[in-house]
Amino acid sequence: MNLIKNKQINSLRINKEYALAGTKQIVFDSKSDIFLDISSLSSIRRLSNLEPIKTINEYYPQLKILNITGSLNYQSIIGNKKSKEYNLYLKDRIEDSLRLVTSYHTEIFPIRRKCYQNLNSVLLDNNVLEVPKYNHAGVTGRTSITKGFNFLTLKKDKRKFLKSSNNKILVEVDFKSCEPFFYLKSNGFDLSKERDVYHWIASNYNVSIKSRDKFKRGILSILYGANEYTTSKVMQINSNTVKRIKEELGINDLKIRLEKEYHKNSFVLNYYGRPITSDNNLVNYWIQSSAVDFCSLAFYYFCKENNVTPSFFIHDSMTFEIEKERLSKILSIDNIIDPKSNISIPVEFNVLS
Repeated sequence: MNLIKNKQINSLRINKEYALAGTKQIVFDSKSDIFLDISSLSSIRRLSNLEPIKTINEYYPQLKILNITGSLNYQSIIGNKKSKEYNLYLKDRIEDSLRLVTSYHTEIFPIRRKCYQNLNSVLLDNNVLEVPKYNHAGVTGRTSITKGFNFLTLKKDKRKFLKSSNNKILVEVDFKSCEPFFYLKSNGFDLSKERDVYHWIASNYNVSIKSRDKFKRGILSILYGANEYTTSKVMQINSNTVKRIKEELGINDLKIRLEKEYHKNSFVLNYYGRPITSDNNLVNYWIQSSAVDFCSLAFYYFCKENNVTPSFFIHDSMTFEIEKERLSKILSIDNIIDPKSNISIPVEFNVLS
C-alpha cells in the first residue's frame, strides 16, 4: 500500500470547450509538478467508471443547432442564469474528480498504457489481422478491445494457427494462477518457492484435492466472497475449513477495510492506487483490478528487459514475437516480476509458431 499517494496538483486549465468566456487556469499548489486540464480530469473519471465531465455543448445540446463556428463567448449566448448553472456543475465535477487523483494516474497508468501500444500484427490463415486497440476503463480494471481484431473472443484452439508477420517465433506467456498468487504475495505471504498456489493452500490446511478444477473454483470463490456453505460444496471440504481459510488468508479483514473505505470516500483504491467506484463486490474488484495492473507492469518490464515486442494481450497472458536463436533463453524464465511492487509470479510459455 506504500505505492499509493494522493496527489495535489499544481494547476488546472479550463479547456475552451469547458470555458464560458475564454480559457482559464486555477492554481492549487505552486510547489506541485503536476499540471492537468479538464479533459485529462475527465479521462481520469472514465478510468474510474464515472461519467465524464460534460462540455458546454454536451451540457446544453441545443447549442449544436446554432451551428456557430469560431471563437465563442458562451456566456453571452446562453445568458447569466444558464452560465451560473454550468459553472456550478463544473465546480462540483472538478471537486469530485480531484479527490480521485493518486500516484496511479501519474506513475502507474502511463506505464500500463505503454505496454499496449506499438503492437506487432500477426497472421491467421495468411491474412494480416488488424492490430487491436485496448480500452482500460471498466470497474474491474480488465481491458476490452474497441477496435481491430478481437483476440479476446478468439477460441483457444485457433491461437496455434497464428503466425508472426515478421518471420519470427510467436510465443504466449501466461501467469500461473495470477489472482490468488497476487493476492497472497501482496498481503505478505511467502510463496517464493511455490509454483502451484493451490497445492500450497491444500498443504497448509491439510486438505486433500479430490478435483483440482473444483478446488481451484472454490479458492476463487473464497477470494470473491462466496459464502462458506456454497464454497465447501464446490471444494468438497467442510465449511469450517473454508471459514478458517477465509479468516487466515485475510479475506474477511480486506472486506471490512474496503467497506469502511468505500463508506468514507464512495470509492476504494486498489493495490496500485486505482480508484474503484462500485461496491457491488469490493473484494472481487480489488483483486481483479490489482492483478490486471500487475500483469500490465510486469509484461511491460519483461518486454523492455528482453527486447521483445508484444502482439496482443488476453487478460493475464501476452503473445509476443522473438527470434528463433533467442527462444531457448526466454523459455528458461520461470517467473516475471513487477519492479514497482517487487512481486513476482510464476509463468508458463507456449510456442504458437
